Amino acid sequence: MKQWIKRHTILTCLAVLVLLSSCGAVLGDGTNDVDASATKRPLSEAVEDATSQSPSPSEEAAVPEPTQQQVWAAHFDASRRSYVVAVAAALALKPRNLDAQSGSLNACQLLDKRRNLDNRVAQVRKSFSLTSAPTYDQALAALDTTTTTICPEFAAFHQAQTAERTKRLRVEERRRKEREAQAAEEQAQQQYVYYENCTAVEDAGAAPIYAGESGYSRDLDRDGDGVACEQ
Repeated sequence: MKQWIKRHTILTCLAVLVLLSSCGAVLGDGTNDVDASATKRPLSEAVEDATSQSPSPSEEAAVPEPTQQQVWAAHFDASRRSYVVAVAAALALKPRNLDAQSGSLNACQLLDKRRNLDNRVAQVRKSFSLTSAPTYDQALAALDTTTTTICPEFAAFHQAQTAERTKRLRVEERRRKEREAQAAEEQAQQQYVYYENCTAVEDAGAAPIYAGESGYSRDLDRDGDGVACEQ
């Protein structure tokens, strides 16, 4: 009897193990089917998912445009040596004594504010931190170099101002010469006096007249001693 019970127990355990193994296989097959179906998605769906997850161009961080001063600074760096030498020569300075970078930016800022030429020339000493004021022509030469090299977008504006100044100077120079010629003519007329005879000299109260004085002539100096109309 005991042997039968023992044999029955062993057979029961084996049956339970076989049943559990069968259930595990069924469950495993179902899981694999789900995983396989998940991995076998159409390519179009995968592309759509990837596109939807990637940031759109509008969501990407926009690269900021460089400021005007950054552009000027880049121009300065690109032509530093030649620019410093040219401006230093224009201002009659040694390159090492010139604050060229700050000066160039300051000069371009004055152009950006559309200052008139005389005002910009007057600001050159302050812009370049000079110890003494340059001449007008020196300051103008420094501004010419700065405009063409550092901030060329203002070249047309600067050239128009310098052309207007040149025109104004030519008009002023012509008027000055006309005034000088007129003054010289009036002075010559005042200095030149003609007396017909010594009676006219005496009537004018100008006798005697010495050589070199207005109104003297050899015709009135009969003895040739350099004194005309001697009394």
